[in-house]
Amino acid sequence: MNDSHVRKINRNLVYGWMLIVLILFVSYTLEVVKGQRSLAYLVVFMVVTAVPAIIVLILYLKKPDRYSLRYTIVGGYFIMYIFVMITGSTTMVFSYILPMLSLLVLYHQPVIILVTGICATLLNIISVLLRYNRGEINTANSKDIEIQLALLFLCFLGSYLATRIYDEIHKTNEKYNKELTERSKDIERMTMQTITTIANTIDAKDEYTRGHSKRVAEYSATIAKELGLSEIEISNIRFIGLLHDIGKIGIPDSVLNKPGKLTNEEYQVMKGHTVAGAEILKDIDMIQGLEIGAKYHHERIDGKGYPEGISGDDIPYIARIIAVADAYDAMSSNRVYRRHLPKEKILNELKNGRGTQWDEEITNVMIKLIEENRLPKVNPDADTELVQQTSTILSRVIDIAEDRGAENKDELDELTSTYGRDKGKAAIQNSIAKNGSGCLLIFDIDHFHKINDIEGFIVGDIYLKKVVEQIRNLSENQIISRFGADEFVVYFPDVADSKEAGKVAEVFLERIKSLADNEISVSRLSVSIGITEVVTEKDKVMFLYENANKALYVAKQQGGNTYYCHQSVEYHNDELSDPAADLKKLVEIIQNHEHYKGGLIAEYPEFGKMYEFISSLAERNDMKVQITLFTVSQIKGNKVFLDEQERVMELLEKAIVNSIRNVDVVTRYSSTQLAILLMNLSEEEVKNVIKRIMTEFLRTYDKNEFSVHYDTADLSKNR
Repeated sequence: MNDSHVRKINRNLVYGWMLIVLILFVSYTLEVVKGQRSLAYLVVFMVVTAVPAIIVLILYLKKPDRYSLRYTIVGGYFIMYIFVMITGSTTMVFSYILPMLSLLVLYHQPVIILVTGICATLLNIISVLLRYNRGEINTANSKDIEIQLALLFLCFLGSYLATRIYDEIHKTNEKYNKELTERSKDIERMTMQTITTIANTIDAKDEYTRGHSKRVAEYSATIAKELGLSEIEISNIRFIGLLHDIGKIGIPDSVLNKPGKLTNEEYQVMKGHTVAGAEILKDIDMIQGLEIGAKYHHERIDGKGYPEGISGDDIPYIARIIAVADAYDAMSSNRVYRRHLPKEKILNELKNGRGTQWDEEITNVMIKLIEENRLPKVNPDADTELVQQTSTILSRVIDIAEDRGAENKDELDELTSTYGRDKGKAAIQNSIAKNGSGCLLIFDIDHFHKINDIEGFIVGDIYLKKVVEQIRNLSENQIISRFGADEFVVYFPDVADSKEAGKVAEVFLERIKSLADNEISVSRLSVSIGITEVVTEKDKVMFLYENANKALYVAKQQGGNTYYCHQSVEYHNDELSDPAADLKKLVEIIQNHEHYKGGLIAEYPEFGKMYEFISSLAERNDMKVQITLFTVSQIKGNKVFLDEQERVMELLEKAIVNSIRNVDVVTRYSSTQLAILLMNLSEEEVKNVIKRIMTEFLRTYDKNEFSVHYDTADLSKNR
C-alpha cells in the first residue's frame, strides 16, 4: 500500500472518529438538559472520549502516512466504547461500534475486523452479564439482548467478508498500478532517450555546442526546482530544454559554424531557428510547452528579442527560464568565435541584463545557484551507448538529406552570403510588413558581362564581393538579396524616404569610385542604383522592384555610376542624346559586334541574339534587314513622373506589336527607346508600318506630355 493511500484512509478514520465524538457530545448534552444525565457524567465522558481522539489527531497531523496509526485509532475508540458500555443506560450502546466498523473496512485488513469483532462481542457479553446481575435483564426482556448479539455478529461477519473481497480487489489493482507505473517509467525513459538523441543530433551540427541542449535542460530544471515548481513542471521543462534548439536542424552549417561575425542575412537565417523549431513541435502535445520553449527562448524582457519582439510577462514563463539557462551556457561554454567567459564576467553580465534582457526573478535565482556552486555538472559522454549510437545514425541521415537537398535550397548565395532571390523576396516582404516604411534599392554592376569576358569570372567574383561589402557598410539593418548575376536588391527599413536614400546612394557611389581609383583589381567597377520608397506595410516586393527597376533604367541611361529615384523627382530627359545619333551608334555596334564583344550583347543580350538569328537568316536568303529606333521624349515645359513615361512606353510597345508581322522583332533598347528589326521590306513598306504604329499609338495615347521620334537604317548595305 503506497503512502498516499495510507494517508487518505488515516484521514477518513480520524475525521470520522472526530465526527462520532461530536455527535455523542451533542446527544449527551441534550440528555443533561432534559435531566436524564448529570453534568459530571458529561464531563467525564468527554474526557474519556475526547482525549484519545485528540491524541490520535495530533499523531495524524504529525505524520499523516503513519501505517501504525490505524491500531492507535482502534485502541482509542475502544476506550470510549468500554466507558459507554459500562455506564450506558440504554441497550443501544452496543451499536456505537458500528460506525467505526464501517470505517475500518477502508483498511481492507480482515484481521483488524476480526479482532475488533471479537473484542466488541466480549464487551457486549460482559455488559449483558452485568445488567443481568443487576436484575435489568430477565426472561421477559431477553429477546432484545438476543437480537442485539445476533445483529452485532451479522454486522461483523458481513464486514469481514466485505473486507476480504475489498482486499483482493485492492491487491489486484495495486499489482496493475505497479505494472502501469513501470510501463510509464519505461515510456518516460524511452521518451527521454529519444529526445536526448534528437538534442545530441542538433548539437552535433555545431562543433562547439556539444552537450549544449542537455546542459540547458538540466540548468532549466534546477532553476524551476529552486522556484518551487511542481515535479511535473520540472520534468516538462527538462524536456523543453532538450528541444529548445531543434530549429537549428535546418540552419546551414556555413552559418552555424562560421568563425567570424555573421552578416545581417546570415543572422536573419540564424534567427529563423526559433520559428522553425516551433513549427516542428507545434502539433506535439505529449509534453506541454514544447513549442513555446522553442519559439520564445530568444525574446527579451525589454521587447528587443525575436522572433516577435514581445516583452515582460507576455513572454511565457517557461521560455523565460530557458532563456536564462541558454544564456548562461552560451557564456560559460567555448564558442567558435570566442572562449568561455570567467565566472565573474558571467555574473556581471547576468546582473546587468536582469530586468532588461532576462526576467529579474529567474536571473536572481541563476545568480544564486552560480554563486553557491549548485548548478549540476553535465557530462555529455554519460549518455547510454544506445543513445550515442542512435544520435550518430540520425546525424548521418540528416547529413545525407541535407546533401541531397543542397542543390534545391535557396537560403544564402554561396559567393556573397546574401539571400538568394526567393528567400530574399520572402525576407524583405516580412520586414516590410513589420516596418511599413523605408526604401528599396537595386544595385546593378555596370557592364558586368564585359568584365567577366575581358578579365575572367574570378575577377568578376571579386567585383561582386566588393560591392556587397560596401553595401553592408551602409547600414546594420538592411536586407540584401542577389536577384541576378550582377544585381542586388536591398531593403533599408531605417531609410525614411527617397531623399535620404539618395544620400545613402551618394555615399556608396563615392566609395565605389574610390575603390576603382585605388585598387587595380576593380578598376572597371561602376554601379547604377534605382531607388523607390516603401509607402505602407502592404507594399509588395515585386511591385517595388519594378518601380526601382524603372529608376534603374534612367540611371543606366545617364551613363552608369549614378542613381535615380522613382517618384521622388520629376523626370527630365532634355540631356539625352540625339535619337538619330543613337540609331547610328546602334547600327555601328550591331554591324561590328564581333569587335565590340560585350557591348550590345552585355547590355541587351536578347536583342543581340535576335539580330544574329535574323541577320543569318537574311544573309542565307538574300533578304533585306532594316532597323527602326523609336524614342520617347518629354515635351519641354511639362513635368511628369516615371510612371507616366513607363505607361507611354507600354502603349508604344503595344502599338508596335499590333502593327508588325510575326517574322519581325521588337525589343526595348533603353528606358525610352524601342528597336524593331524588319525583314525584306521596301522603304515604302517600312514607312507604311511606321505609319500604322504611330496611328495606333496616337489613338491610345490621350495626353500631350511626350512625343515619339523614329529613325530608320538599312542594315543590309554594309553586310
